[in-house]
Amino acid sequence: MIHNNPKLKKLIHFLMVHPYSSRPRLWTRMFVYPFIIKRGKGSIIRRRARLDLIPTKKFAIGYRTIVEDYAIINNGMGDIIVGDRCGITSRVKLVGPVTLGNMVTIGSGAQITGLTHNFEDVTKPIKDQGVTPNRTVVEDDVWIGGNSVIIQGLRIGTHCIIASGSVVTRDVPSYSVVAGNPARVIKQYNHETGQWEKPPAKSKEKKSEIPEKSPVIID
Repeated sequence: MIHNNPKLKKLIHFLMVHPYSSRPRLWTRMFVYPFIIKRGKGSIIRRRARLDLIPTKKFAIGYRTIVEDYAIINNGMGDIIVGDRCGITSRVKLVGPVTLGNMVTIGSGAQITGLTHNFEDVTKPIKDQGVTPNRTVVEDDVWIGGNSVIIQGLRIGTHCIIASGSVVTRDVPSYSVVAGNPARVIKQYNHETGQWEKPPAKSKEKKSEIPEKSPVIID
């Protein structure tokens, strides 16, 4: 009913969230959050964690997952689903839509986003052009170093390490270590040798063997 009635939807949103702030009103946080947050057994959400949640989107955390103080969780544009035994450290920012698998550890100050701001119309401020959601997925057993950034629409494979301060702009294959800005693969696990190894160097393109033309001289 609400989804099919734009005016009613807008009114409810106004009553729950300040019109130019992403943080829901106090009454929403006190009386609505207990019914919309899905928590696994033994999970912990610290009192000072900032939860910017709306009831039309999901926020769920699994068994023994912990959200530390000063982490920011925003599901305004898409569901945030977190698996079992994850650690969302202080000052981590998750902006939905984002899915985290099991046993994902995120270092302080890291940011994972599932949306990007629209900017194409130069006659309007970027702030007024809205956003485009594009789900970001982090698979099981991933360690994300502090102050790293994972942009929207990416998939981070199983058992990956994202070095601190990395800016990840493309998918990361499973069993990889990435670092840098933009992040690149610096090591991969070789299941045949049982070792972490540097990825093979890319072959350089051969230079053209066509001789250069002689310069044209005009008297």
